Amino acid sequence: MKNFILLLCTVLVTSTYAEEPKALPLKAAINMAETVIAETALEKDQQPTRYNYWMYQNYMLAEGIKNMGDALGRPEFSSFKEKQLRYYCDSFNNIDDRTKEHYLKPSALWHSGFVAGFAELQASSNHPEIARGIGYFQDMLDKAPKVADGTFARYKRRWKSKGVQIDDLYMLVPYWVRKSKQSGNEEYLEKAIEETFSYYKHLWNADTKLMHCLWLAKKPKVKIQHWGRGNGWFVMAITDLLHFVPENHPKRTELLKIYNNVMLGLMARQNKNGLWHQVLNHPESYTETSSSGMFTYSLLVGSNKGWLPSSARTAGLKGWHGLQTKLTVKNQLKDVCVATDMSEDVKYFLKRPRVTHDLHGIGPYLLAAGEVIKLQRK
Repeated sequence: MKNFILLLCTVLVTSTYAEEPKALPLKAAINMAETVIAETALEKDQQPTRYNYWMYQNYMLAEGIKNMGDALGRPEFSSFKEKQLRYYCDSFNNIDDRTKEHYLKPSALWHSGFVAGFAELQASSNHPEIARGIGYFQDMLDKAPKVADGTFARYKRRWKSKGVQIDDLYMLVPYWVRKSKQSGNEEYLEKAIEETFSYYKHLWNADTKLMHCLWLAKKPKVKIQHWGRGNGWFVMAITDLLHFVPENHPKRTELLKIYNNVMLGLMARQNKNGLWHQVLNHPESYTETSSSGMFTYSLLVGSNKGWLPSSARTAGLKGWHGLQTKLTVKNQLKDVCVATDMSEDVKYFLKRPRVTHDLHGIGPYLLAAGEVIKLQRK
């Protein structure tokens, strides 16, 4: 009987992880992070590159490199984000790019750039540009449009209506949670939680188990397609938020319920190669790299933290291996959807161009790599 029980346990464990690939390729991700660091201006006398622009994609990229550095024990990775931020504080006047205007005169939530990093950097630096940069963005937030229930919105000319657009949650939550931690003002954490609840309320489709990407105040019955990266922005925001919500917070349980609903819905849409499609419920659409990176990262975080069931680990590792198929011979990521607006017509999303090594794709890939490293170290 003892031998039978041992055999049964072995079968159960084997079946649980049978789908998990054993090899965890990391060389490409490490080389990619090294290349980004080498190609980023970090000293005052260096000429800025695209990795220095005031863009939320660059903030996400720097988070990914730091995540890898902390997991690998490589200080040049871990310190990259702070060096990138300090360079911007000292040198933004020399960055001849339209993103400088987004810094000095932000007019939309997606002009958030490095503001979340600025809020974090206040703990170790009193550089005057940090407070100014936060002030510019906060002034914009104070004037930004909202729908009737107070949720932040964009004005969508095509429909002549204010709309809750899924991208914007990531432009708000990382900033608010870090501002809350740095200032000790819990009001900002509560703002982040309530905004997340509101986006979920407006955009979640209980039938498809996916998020729509826009809710229109004047036309609430309009249903925007289940665009992959749009869903990715919601996932990135709530994953970030959960790192800052205390275990005993009265709203944490509800957040975790939402997190599980969304992540399990996405797991059901993962294809056999471990990737996700440009339009999640349209398997005829191409497999898109940035959203696949976002989902892979969040599944691995949720698994590593115990926020998601064990099946998330298998799905996350499958996603990681799928992402390796998107690497070119130059170690760059292909099939990244370009910057995209919203449309009711699925053809709009199906026809969006695919580009190689766009900033939208690099950050999620490096963030996921950090989680793979942590899993390997365990």
